Amino acid sequence: MKNNVELNIDLIIEEYSHYVFTVVYNIAGDTLSYHDIEEIIADTFYLFWKNQNKIQTNMKSYLSTIARNCTYNRLKQNKQEIEYDDQILNNQGYQEYEFDQMLIIEEKIQQLTDQEKEIFHLYYIEGYKIREIAKMKKQKINNLKIKLYRIRKKLRRKE
Repeated sequence: MKNNVELNIDLIIEEYSHYVFTVVYNIAGDTLSYHDIEEIIADTFYLFWKNQNKIQTNMKSYLSTIARNCTYNRLKQNKQEIEYDDQILNNQGYQEYEFDQMLIIEEKIQQLTDQEKEIFHLYYIEGYKIREIAKMKKQKINNLKIKLYRIRKKLRRKE
């Protein structure tokens, strides 16, 4: 978004505030007060506005990432247990992780090669489809699927 004219933050807040609330509430649940959730939402939009020139992904994905990080930070400050929904490491769907376990996952992600991290980030964080990533990386779709499978396998491995 570096080439765009400064974003109209009022329109963005109006359009995405419910979405950001949902992201925050899905992570925090009833562990935070409504006032805390409102502060996190305000912080999310402030950080979004402050860093608008650095945005290199779609707006919704970027807002989601900021909201998630702000929520984890607030929960950490409040020393609450954090539930972390990570379907990447769990083939059966939803599994709860405490904050310490989430840090282990993040540590495992850091052990991936740069290429693996990039593919992981594009697919799981930015939400690109396999076909889009394959086109960007000039790779065959099946090769990319195999790489994603191997990345998930590395992350599941207990070491």
